Amino acid sequence: MEDCPLQVTHLGKVFRRRLGLSSFKAVDSVDFRMSGGEIMGFLGPNGAGKTTTIKCILGLLKPFSGSITLWGEHPGSAKVRRRIGYVPENPDYEDLFTPLELLTMFASMRRLDTGRDRMMAILSRVGLSSWETVRLKNFSKGMRQRVSLALALQSEPDLLIMDEPTGGLDPTARKEFRDIILEENERGASVFLSSHLLSEVETVCRRAVILARGKKVVEGDMEELLRTEDRYSIRYRLAHGGIEEEKEVEVGEESLQSSIDDLRSRGVFIIRIAPVYRSLEDVFLSATGGGGE
Repeated sequence: MEDCPLQVTHLGKVFRRRLGLSSFKAVDSVDFRMSGGEIMGFLGPNGAGKTTTIKCILGLLKPFSGSITLWGEHPGSAKVRRRIGYVPENPDYEDLFTPLELLTMFASMRRLDTGRDRMMAILSRVGLSSWETVRLKNFSKGMRQRVSLALALQSEPDLLIMDEPTGGLDPTARKEFRDIILEENERGASVFLSSHLLSEVETVCRRAVILARGKKVVEGDMEELLRTEDRYSIRYRLAHGGIEEEKEVEVGEESLQSSIDDLRSRGVFIIRIAPVYRSLEDVFLSATGGGGE
């Protein structure tokens, strides 16, 4: 099962309410599968069930129904947890720690190298090389996200699970995070990325799963999700009065050949014929009904 770091099968999660209120189904029969070495985007409006699903994957919540396996193993096993790095949406650490102290403590608990040089190398990689002895109470949310990323990376995980990792980060820091995601993937790690920044997901992910109202509504390769089924753009060069001008026209698949023939009959030079792609935002809004829960 090394080629399948994550398999989610008919996952359901129901939360019991008190005082006679009805139960709330947060996740409803969700299925998806990750292949080894891929970067998967996990999307949905607020309340769609993303964080609940992630907590089930991490073994922090017990599924009501269905199953989850990581490399064929149960999520809560020590064997699996050693292979996972997790970046939470809202990291909450003891304010009196410094980044260096926190990394050293976690490395000790994980039985990893606790040498200062290694800790400093990790902090430098996430942009905290000059903050190693500053107490976390002085850190912004974005800085705490950098600490979370450092903790996730210190075990060189085979699967990196990230829940809104760039919340609170400025554009420069978001690019740094994206670069690290790609570097980790190049190293061989699989990446499971939940984010509301659709442009970020579109940039780095090869596949995506979209949830709405607790159910999976879309899953597929990014190429197939973004490509329209029957629209093409034709870019051509037209010369008139000694001046060349480039133009572009969009046509349906049913009229593609006749449009090409018409342009050629007019003596224009066709530069490119390509499928028309939607943005991930268009796909997201169409799949989720255009709003939150």
